[in-house]
Amino acid sequence: MNTSMNNSVKSIVKKVFPVTLNQRYDKQTKRIMQIVLEDESTFIDVGSHKGEVLELALKISKKGKHFAFEPIPNLFHKLNDKYGSKCEVLNYGLSDQKKQSSFQHVTTNPAYSGIKMRTYPKDEQVETIQIQLDTLDNQLKQHDRVDMIKIDVEGAELEVLKGAKKIIEKFHPIIVFEHGLGASDHYNTSPEDILSFFDDHQYQLFTLKGFIADEPALLRNEFIDFYLTNKEYYFLAKLRVS
Repeated sequence: MNTSMNNSVKSIVKKVFPVTLNQRYDKQTKRIMQIVLEDESTFIDVGSHKGEVLELALKISKKGKHFAFEPIPNLFHKLNDKYGSKCEVLNYGLSDQKKQSSFQHVTTNPAYSGIKMRTYPKDEQVETIQIQLDTLDNQLKQHDRVDMIKIDVEGAELEVLKGAKKIIEKFHPIIVFEHGLGASDHYNTSPEDILSFFDDHQYQLFTLKGFIADEPALLRNEFIDFYLTNKEYYFLAKLRVS
């Protein structure tokens, strides 16, 4: 293979791999929802974006009460128009405190948007906007059931978890969350911080594939290695069984 062709192949792989990996995570998340959710379950979608995952929760748990959090105004309005009659769609970012915050809206690729700028795979256009932050504990303090939480907040997952301590302690939901190098490190969050949080709440961690296949929980060094190599950046947390 000549050099120009080899470079072209590498370029194609770089472009395709992140897409296919995210597609795999979406497929696995939806399979987990089919395993976990019941007809009356409550699903919490933190960073709902376009609502693809939320839509499946509405189909599986027709009698449940669901919540979608999306801080980007135009995405929130689209979600509210489409799903507002079926669930609570809220124009909030979630964190560990209630306050106004600047937010980096990546206009060329909204899925990368977050409170802080993160590492982007290519040049992106970023617009700083103001959003309202709150905790999940505040938002759901009157609610009586939570079965599953999906967190996709481009690095701010530890803050979301800290703001959901009461929910986690009361309902022990399954938690699917993104945690990857290039995002969480911009929040000074390490895999050790995530491990410590879940250890304190008697949770154990799995890859999405591992949970579906009923494999053993990840060992500490396995989780850290996945983070450092970015071989996996979506994980599942589940209450440890005695």
